[in-house]
Amino acid sequence: MDKTQIIFTVLGILGCILSILGYLIKFKNKIQLVAGVYKNEDKIKDKKGFASLVGGNVLILGLIFCAGALGIYICPSYKELIEPALLLSLLVIGILTYTKSKKYIEM
Repeated sequence: MDKTQIIFTVLGILGCILSILGYLIKFKNKIQLVAGVYKNEDKIKDKKGFASLVGGNVLILGLIFCAGALGIYICPSYKELIEPALLLSLLVIGILTYTKSKKYIEM
């Protein structure tokens, strides 16, 4: 197995896991799957809104990772462009989720 196949496999598995977690959080309101929430669940003002925001962003991130894995599989020569784009999307979605989730949590 060469490096491209390993990257494709890891991104595909990670994308599927994130998509499943995002679905469970957003549509099944399983906010206990979010790290740190089980300790501070009583501090969340709007649990449905929080679950929708965090779950939706995790679901989008999972789909982006699956698309990146598919892009690397179809056209491995663009791997050097796809990998930084995936890291940038992870960073941007992480920051947006963190900043927007503050309105659902009372300090």
